[in-house]
Amino acid sequence: AVQMKATLTRSGRDYVDLVYRLAAKAAAAGADIVAFPEYSGLPLLGMIPGMEKTLAQAGSLAEAVGPAGDVLEVFRFLGPYADRAYRGAFSSVSRELGIYIVSGSMVLPDETGNHTTMRSLGYIFGPRGELAGKYCKTHLMPVESDWGVDPGDSMSTFNMGGVIVAVPICMDATYFETFRIARLYGADLVVVPSANNEPYNLWYALRGIWPRVQESQVYGIGASMVGTFAGQTFTGRSAILAPIELSPGGDGMLAQASTYDNEEIVLAQIDIPMLYKFRADDPLRFNLPLYRKYLPAMYRAAQTARQQSAAQSSKERNDTWER
Repeated sequence: AVQMKATLTRSGRDYVDLVYRLAAKAAAAGADIVAFPEYSGLPLLGMIPGMEKTLAQAGSLAEAVGPAGDVLEVFRFLGPYADRAYRGAFSSVSRELGIYIVSGSMVLPDETGNHTTMRSLGYIFGPRGELAGKYCKTHLMPVESDWGVDPGDSMSTFNMGGVIVAVPICMDATYFETFRIARLYGADLVVVPSANNEPYNLWYALRGIWPRVQESQVYGIGASMVGTFAGQTFTGRSAILAPIELSPGGDGMLAQASTYDNEEIVLAQIDIPMLYKFRADDPLRFNLPLYRKYLPAMYRAAQTARQQSAAQSSKERNDTWER
């Protein structure tokens, strides 16, 4: 797990150097799979002329560039080049080091059908630099919705050297359903890139990945963004997790960063055969007929209610501005 400090880079080459420096530390210690945090592509904003000074004086991205909708336009403007630089960096570094890399995420253009939308997404690259998969954030934070980011609508799994991996992003891990879906899809390891812009609190931080790992009988990697960016302070202790019964300390932790605000590399070894034996000895019982019968309609109804509430709130804000 790469605990990455938020910063800016002035070119694609600088970004490659940043990714390489962090991944090389992990690879030198023997890592086969290296996971970066959510918004690992934020340094690429430094390629926009004048952005470094603007961000240094702002309290948020929206404050730096204008109304919330303008944030998405910045990502959209940078999108084609940022996507090439982002993918190129992780592809070349994974090839150079001979490792699997989970890139974390960035708001990037995503081709869907016959049009392009902006999503919070990331990529998986194999040890030859090949693109092994893409994943999207499905549960957005309110600020991301305000920007106009589109959520993803599916969960995928990827084979990384024989380990089946799923990658929900940050808020996705707050909901137990995402991990349950990942487990039903065969996941052995669930990677959660995150970027929490809040004061660090152990119990608040554990509301996501830790209980999800215990409920789903999987290994977990939590990779956190830390440091200050555009007036926002990101905190988190990156960690590698396991079911309590498989952790030496009986606390569900295989390894954890020693700080919540500094750059660190967190390493641990996972044992897939041991995980399979644990599952066989104490199997989970999924009620698939119940899920199929009730959950899709429940979630559709909830989604409709949220959309109606958001539309009403937007109308009320517009009416207030008009008055």
